[in-house]
Amino acid sequence: MRLNISEGITSVVGPNGSGKSNVVDAIRWLFGEQSMKNIRAESREDVIFGGSDKTPPANSANVKLSFETPEGQLSIGREVSRDGGSQYLINDKPARLKDIKELFKGTGVGLDTYSIVGQGQVDKVVSATPEELRLLVEEAAGTAIYKQRKKEALSKLESTESNLERIIDNLNMIDKQRKSLYLKAKRAEKHVEYSEKVGELKRVYFGNLIERERSLLGKKREEKSTADNELKNIQKNLIEKESKWSALRKEFSEVDKEIETFTQLLEDHKRRQNDLLELKEMYSSRHSEKESKIIETSTKIDSLKAELEDLQKRREELKLISDQMQQQIQEDEAKLNELEKIRDTAMADYSEKEKEWHGLQEELDSVKKQVSKIDNDLDRIMNNTEDFKKRLQMICSQLDGKNSRLQELQKEAERLTEQNEKVSKKQQETEANIESAKASLTKLEQELEQLREKQTRLSDDLRNSQFERSTLERQQKDYEGFSRSVKEVFQRRDMFNGLVDVVANVIEAATEYETAISILLGNRMQDIIVDDSLTARRIVTFLKESKIGRATLLPLDMISDYFSKNKKAEKHAGFVGYAAELVEVPQGFESVPKYLFGNAIVVRTLDDAIELRREQGINGRIVSLDGQLLSAGGAITGGFLERDARTDLISRKRRIHELAEKEIDLQNDLSVVSKETERKKDDASETKSYLGILREELNQIISENVSLNRSVSDTLNAIKELEKEISELARIKDDYEKRLSEGDKRRDELTSRKNQLEGERARLDEKIGLFSKELKEQKKELESTQSEIVDMKMQLSMQYDKQEQYGKELKHITQKQSDNGEQVNLLSKQLTDLEEEASKLKENVEEQARELSSLKKETEALFKNIRYQREGKEKRLATLQEVEEEIDDLKSQREDKREVAHKLELSIQESEMKLQQIRETIGGEPEKVELLSDEELRSTKEELEDFENKLKFLGSVDLEAIDEYRLVDGEFQELYAQKEDLEEAKRKLEDLIEKTDKEARSIFLNTLEKINISFRRYVAELFEGAEGQMKILPAEDILESGIEIAVKRQGRKYQKLQLFSGGEKALVGIALVFALLSIKPSPFYVLDEVDAPLDDYNAERFKRMLRQHASDTQFVVITHSKIVMDSANLMHGVTMTDGVSRIIPVQMETYESVLG
Repeated sequence: MRLNISEGITSVVGPNGSGKSNVVDAIRWLFGEQSMKNIRAESREDVIFGGSDKTPPANSANVKLSFETPEGQLSIGREVSRDGGSQYLINDKPARLKDIKELFKGTGVGLDTYSIVGQGQVDKVVSATPEELRLLVEEAAGTAIYKQRKKEALSKLESTESNLERIIDNLNMIDKQRKSLYLKAKRAEKHVEYSEKVGELKRVYFGNLIERERSLLGKKREEKSTADNELKNIQKNLIEKESKWSALRKEFSEVDKEIETFTQLLEDHKRRQNDLLELKEMYSSRHSEKESKIIETSTKIDSLKAELEDLQKRREELKLISDQMQQQIQEDEAKLNELEKIRDTAMADYSEKEKEWHGLQEELDSVKKQVSKIDNDLDRIMNNTEDFKKRLQMICSQLDGKNSRLQELQKEAERLTEQNEKVSKKQQETEANIESAKASLTKLEQELEQLREKQTRLSDDLRNSQFERSTLERQQKDYEGFSRSVKEVFQRRDMFNGLVDVVANVIEAATEYETAISILLGNRMQDIIVDDSLTARRIVTFLKESKIGRATLLPLDMISDYFSKNKKAEKHAGFVGYAAELVEVPQGFESVPKYLFGNAIVVRTLDDAIELRREQGINGRIVSLDGQLLSAGGAITGGFLERDARTDLISRKRRIHELAEKEIDLQNDLSVVSKETERKKDDASETKSYLGILREELNQIISENVSLNRSVSDTLNAIKELEKEISELARIKDDYEKRLSEGDKRRDELTSRKNQLEGERARLDEKIGLFSKELKEQKKELESTQSEIVDMKMQLSMQYDKQEQYGKELKHITQKQSDNGEQVNLLSKQLTDLEEEASKLKENVEEQARELSSLKKETEALFKNIRYQREGKEKRLATLQEVEEEIDDLKSQREDKREVAHKLELSIQESEMKLQQIRETIGGEPEKVELLSDEELRSTKEELEDFENKLKFLGSVDLEAIDEYRLVDGEFQELYAQKEDLEEAKRKLEDLIEKTDKEARSIFLNTLEKINISFRRYVAELFEGAEGQMKILPAEDILESGIEIAVKRQGRKYQKLQLFSGGEKALVGIALVFALLSIKPSPFYVLDEVDAPLDDYNAERFKRMLRQHASDTQFVVITHSKIVMDSANLMHGVTMTDGVSRIIPVQMETYESVLG
């Protein structure tokens, strides 16, 4: 069936049940409708034609929409078949539902938009939740792309913040380690730096010290030699002079005795003379001191007497001034008392008159207040009267309107109650369907959990198998379990061209024979097979020279077999086979098993082996399947043997092959389970989707039920409120009529009282004026008197202060005179005592001078006697003295030279020790260095000591901390750079989100404003005098806030839309659809019987609106209204014959031209 849509308006008409609404259902189904209820179906198969009496059922259903665009033709489609196949198409190519939604995003076309309005759903556009209305505005505004951008940005921001948090955690952890290592590394670096500097400074400093000490040591040794020679010469001269002195001393010994006597007397006189001189000097000094004190004391006394005279003069002046001031104070105090009496009298008179004036003023104020209150009461009565009359008119009008509204609400309550019962029944049915879907989902989830457990078990088995196989392959490759000599040979496989492999890797045996073959081979499993004896010889030489160990080699060109069959043994019941024939080897190695096993036989049990030996006399080795061995000599080896120990080396190849086959089987089983799991997942997902649809339907039903309950409750409450309001209005009407009557009576009383008060006010105004004039004159005189009193008090206060100051000064002078008098008396007494002491000291000095003159005469006589005794001997005495002086000089020179030689000896030893210590310090002879000046050497020493002290201060350090710190710091810097990058990315994302929100808000608000303007216009057009608005509900984010529709009819307040009739709701829905259309037209609109609730008058308005916007978009209108049909450019008639709908198109322009 093909349906052409013309430009402008295409109408679809036909009788009820003919299939008109299938057009809407098909379009909704094409755009991914999941709820079968919304397309009037019970199951998915219902969309496929089920057949009729004359028409067979269809096997599939498909819908296709074609669009003409500037870029060419665009088509979308959906197909479904009875076998469960389903697909979406874009331009006849398979696509996803998501692709179709993306293609039409922002165009207004889709399930949840305003472009497709199904039968009976026009009022649902109006009764949609605030959030659903917001989505409609968002679709018109095209802000969905901003939300998608924000969602992607938030996802990236979350990822960035997660990464940033992880980086910061790592950074903090590394930073702690870095900070811990930083000090260690810095100390280690400083230690290295200081150590290198100390080494260099030591080399320079100690090198210079050694050179200096060597040079100084040579000079000291030369000086020591010179000093020794000079000491010998001095000692020789000293001996000669001492001999000469002894002879002269003997000659003068007798003369010395006499001179000694006179000398003793002379010394006594000199001693007494010195004592007398000291006494004289002491007395003279004391006398001088006393005279100085006398002069000082006299000066002080004169100064104090002059000060006393000045103080006496000042005291007399102060007494005179104080007497004059006391007289002036008494006069001023008398004047002040007189002025205060005048003031007090005037003040008492003024106070009496002021009290009388205040009484009159209070009386006047009281009258004024009464007049003002009466004026206010009159104004209020007048205003109230006018207000009461207006309110009475309003109340009468409201009573009429509310009585009319009460009848309407009672009818609406009955209708809503009926509808609520239907919705409740529908809710019970949907809840039953949900429980059924839940049970199915639970079963699917249990099956899915079992499959997941099986999948996990298979994955574990596969992983264990892969691990075991890889381990065995590695063991086989590395020759684990073999001797060291075998491993070493195969590690050097390239050295030996003819090297083949070990016996265990060449021989293969069936599982049941592995134990018997392993027992027969024993250590021969490690024998090495080579191509020829030359290779064997080279391997033996290598093992011998390397001293690695020994190995058994099987050269294929030398080994021979000893195999032969025994017919008797083959006939035995327990005979299994010959060991050489029970194994398999690669081609070319047939001689190896025959060589290794010879005639060895494998039997079932040990009893079979013993029986063969006894009965048949077989001498070869016989082994049972469980590993019990009967040797050729008759010895039996047997017992329990671990499985691994029995077959480990020889079964590796078989085990690896078995594991590989097992892995293939496990992978196949895993693939099957995975597919089954995915299928179950799809079933569970589909069931969840179905359950979600059912829940959504249930939520819609519950929401509808709640809305209906709320509407019923609101309507009943509105009825109660209205009845209360009517009763209250009647009561208020009676009250206002009573108040109007009382107001007229009160107005007359107040007017009479006001006239009386006006006369009283005039009398009081006149009397108060006279009192005010008298009070002003008295107040002026009182202020003048008070000013004089204040001036007089200030003058007295200043005089009191001066009198107090003069009294303090007089008291101070009296005290000063007393102190100075006492001090003069004390100093006069001290002066008298000093003069007496000075006189006594002068007498003592004169007495000492007389005694000194007497001693001087006696001393001169003694000197004459000594000179007499020494006459003639002066020449000998001079000679003796000269010799003595020479001896003393020589002794002094000798001691000096000895001291110098000793010091030089010590200095030489010290220098030698210093040189030895320097060599020990630097560990040998230093390198030659550049010689430094004294200043440079001192500076070098100070620098060396400074760096050595720094090293001591550092203490022990960890030198490896330097490299550790560099590694950690490098990692820290790398992470820090990543952190900065992430922070920058976070900032950009936050800026992007903020910018996106800002743009989205701006576009959303602008679009809403435009829609609001159009909505108001269409509401006013559809409802005469009505007002409509779309307002945003309060929310933290305006982009997440809901939108509410409110309509106010003429003469009414804004009302909830639930209180509107079906036709009114349809008109509001049409206004909203066309308001959205005027802002952003959708490519097409499908309106299914939206005009059904409208009368002819409103249908005519709807028709005008369709024609008004026919040039902006394409309308597909399903209708029964002839008025609406008249607006169509193309009309499709739908009829049903034999259960099949048929379409008959009519081009209205052509039809009209034919009709003429």
